[in-house]
Amino acid sequence: MMIRTTILELAICTLKDRAEAAAARHAAMQAVRHYPGFVSWRALDSVEQDDLIADLVEWQDKAAADAAAQRVRADPTFAPYMAAITSVSLMQHFSTRFTM
Repeated sequence: MMIRTTILELAICTLKDRAEAAAARHAAMQAVRHYPGFVSWRALDSVEQDDLIADLVEWQDKAAADAAAQRVRADPTFAPYMAAITSVSLMQHFSTRFTM
């Protein structure tokens, strides 16, 4: 049995307009998949609240997540997505363990 630990980054955000943010979010997802240490990104839309979303991004380790956070600030591909977000209610990193 092999135990693998990764980092899950959970961001819960409020958007100005979910429909308008969709293309910007997709472009951000396409850019981030080329970042070192990227594993996956699950884009979640609230069923109950139209302006609420969550992004669950998996990284190989915390160093990769931290490096990506710095890179996102300077990546012009992210500017439209960041502009679509009105507030961030949660931005946290969690370690995960699972059996492979």
